[in-house]
Amino acid sequence: MSEMNQNDILNNLRSIDGNATLLDILLEFENMLDEQGMYGYENWKEGEVAHGPKLSRYWLNVTLMYPYLKMPNPKAALRLKNIGCDVSFKKGKLKIPRTVTKHDDLDANKKPKIDTEEVWLVDVWMPRKFVDTALDGKEEFSGDVDTAKLSDAYESGLDDETNIGQDNK
Repeated sequence: MSEMNQNDILNNLRSIDGNATLLDILLEFENMLDEQGMYGYENWKEGEVAHGPKLSRYWLNVTLMYPYLKMPNPKAALRLKNIGCDVSFKKGKLKIPRTVTKHDDLDANKKPKIDTEEVWLVDVWMPRKFVDTALDGKEEFSGDVDTAKLSDAYESGLDDETNIGQDNK
């Protein structure tokens, strides 16, 4: 059984937030879960990133954490396995500092006592090719947008698909 510390999870999320590439990779990972229909199964929406994304030469690894009573439906993992992913479920323990409301909530060093909560950890190893091809297609936009011209275009119906090709007649 794996033990996780709440501060380690927060540090992982801070590192993702500070790195645009990791954030893009995580978004592409989430997009693959969505494309495979994972969110149609019970509790898959409840997951939180506990570890990763970590890239190796051929793989992307992300560990998702779920409350113990909200285990994600394991049948959904077959959808990921069908596209070449490796998915494993294991029980874990999450260490959380207790909210201090009374003196008994502090230990001998006057720090909050640590409570332990059971969780499910879903370790997903996805072939890196799914993320690499998606990231290769993204291009950076580095220019100014004339919002007045953009508004005029919307008002004149340029975003309306029914107007496509009508100017060419």
